[in-house]
Amino acid sequence: MQRLAWLRVLQRSRPTPRLDDTTRHHGLTHAVISALSERRTDVLRHLVDRHGAPLMASAMANLSIRQRADALSLLTSEQRSRLDEQLRSSQAQLPWTQLASSGKTLH
Repeated sequence: MQRLAWLRVLQRSRPTPRLDDTTRHHGLTHAVISALSERRTDVLRHLVDRHGAPLMASAMANLSIRQRADALSLLTSEQRSRLDEQLRSSQAQLPWTQLASSGKTLH
């Protein structure tokens, strides 16, 4: 019990970063989901222009495949190509996708 109390004190004493990347991605993902549910293409396009392709692609990676396709379909062709390129490059960096595309078979 003392250990739990000490951990709580320790967590409160540590400074937390104001703009954590996971928090930003979560907030951006929430904004994309809200814009999708309201079919606000102007908001989606503004988010891509404002935050850039790398950050937007990492936020969209948290969406389902259907939501991601829906969001990409509402963007301009230029924005779509930038995001698609970024999503493909980030997916290529995942270790389990490299194994599948390398041609090696697991026995």
